[in-house]
Amino acid sequence: MLEETIGRQALIALSNQYDSVADALMEIIDNPFDYRRGRHLNVDVNADKPNDVVTILDYGGEGMDDASLRDWISWGTGHAHSDEDIGQWHVGGKLAAIYLADSLEIICRKHGDHQIFRFTDQTWGTRTSLYAGHAELLGPTHLPHDIAAVDAASPGCGFTRIRLTRLKAHRYETGILEAKLGNAYRTLLNSGGCRLTVNDAVVKPLEIPYAPSYQDREVTIPRTKLEHGVTVRGRIWITDRERFKVGRGVGLKAGIRTVFNGRLITDGEEFGHYLAGRGSLQRLVGEIEINHLRPNSTKDSWDKSSVGWGAIEDFMHAEMQPLVAFLNSLVEGRSVSRQQRKRAEGVRRSVEETLKRMQARATANGTLPDSKEVGPGGRAHPKPEGGAATPPGGGTRGAVKNPTEPPADPIGRLLRRVRTGVPPIDFDDLGPTSRTQQLMTDAGPRIVINTAFPLFPRLGETEEYLAETVFLHLLTDDAESSLAPKDLGERLNELLLVWAEVTA
Repeated sequence: MLEETIGRQALIALSNQYDSVADALMEIIDNPFDYRRGRHLNVDVNADKPNDVVTILDYGGEGMDDASLRDWISWGTGHAHSDEDIGQWHVGGKLAAIYLADSLEIICRKHGDHQIFRFTDQTWGTRTSLYAGHAELLGPTHLPHDIAAVDAASPGCGFTRIRLTRLKAHRYETGILEAKLGNAYRTLLNSGGCRLTVNDAVVKPLEIPYAPSYQDREVTIPRTKLEHGVTVRGRIWITDRERFKVGRGVGLKAGIRTVFNGRLITDGEEFGHYLAGRGSLQRLVGEIEINHLRPNSTKDSWDKSSVGWGAIEDFMHAEMQPLVAFLNSLVEGRSVSRQQRKRAEGVRRSVEETLKRMQARATANGTLPDSKEVGPGGRAHPKPEGGAATPPGGGTRGAVKNPTEPPADPIGRLLRRVRTGVPPIDFDDLGPTSRTQQLMTDAGPRIVINTAFPLFPRLGETEEYLAETVFLHLLTDDAESSLAPKDLGERLNELLLVWAEVTA
């Protein structure tokens, strides 16, 4: 007789498939979305780094009881998931908890019930034997303050509070976590049926602005049933990248965002088109909801060898074609000579030298740390709790503090962001609305100067115009600060004065 078994060591190994703390936390956050039952759901994430604790409290939805806990703790089995559920595999939340922490506590109550249950496992993230035990009943007087506050405000509401302690050695920043949640749950947050917070800050859905000049070019995809039962609906549009707020932890890829029951799965899907071929194609963005095709267990991809995905790929290739053809038709408004490209490369080097000179002056007067004392991105090397700075490639991995805060001055932040060099300069027709655009390629970022900008035909040959354009791009591409027009002018003048010294 053959009997298949699984050791918990395999589960611990599988938990390392997550790329970040944010990805793992989203697996836990996904669960309450599947049990809203039409109710307004609140999810509060609290990351208490000094005390090494993360809690995820959801309330207003279905909540859990002892039967739900029995279902939760079972690996790969349990109640049948519907096509409307984000979760499909009965492993994600449990596996994510192993990835995140050694110790786990769940306190929960089902909607309309009065019994409150607590499940605790001090060795959830390290235990190799299978669990056998009981959930305990918890009296109202023993509720933690955050749950007691919810219970007082909404008696009888369903809730689940997961508390993770003795966190494993993974780095994270709450700002990046907030941005990633706003990206992943953009559709659900925009629907108004839920509210997310991170350390009491309300998570805002990612905004992808339309290009006003091309709103009539939007392609609407009504719910369409394809071969093999897969359904697709959504839209494709031309975005205004100049108004997109780039931030740490989130960006905007050209291509299609794929969504499963309101949860982002992938972005930047090209569906057979080569969107990196022209700068203008970087403005093509779309978002489609896919149903009746399940994503993988970590919800970061699809089975792209399946016949269902093949049907989606063929369909979306055809739907994208009109916009791709239109954007490709935006030929360069002015041809760019080889001499002008060489001049642009010279300007790039002089801009880089300008920033190095300003960096040396800032270091000398103490507004920036010495370059020997900083790590990637211009921040101080991370320090283990209670220890010294860890040099690149050395030291032991342990619980680390947040990197140092960025400089408050806009020039200081600029010097930090371009410490590895100013991106190469390209030229392309971007339409009449923007002077530059950031283009992401496999080789890294590039600055695209717009040949259709009204000033380009008269001034685009001059080094002064190119330098001013690059400086403006670098200043306004700073997502951590929004400069007032007066401040922007002062910072630009400051850069141009030093650039004049360099070029002289």
